[in-house]
Amino acid sequence: MRKFGLSRITFRELALKGELPGVTKASW
Repeated sequence: MRKFGLSRITFRELALKGELPGVTKASW
């Protein structure tokens, strides 16, 4: 996840917003 330069929380928020297609179904 760090390759995006984002924390897991930020990455998760973006995923929930649908800004990262294919990540929304990832398990946290």
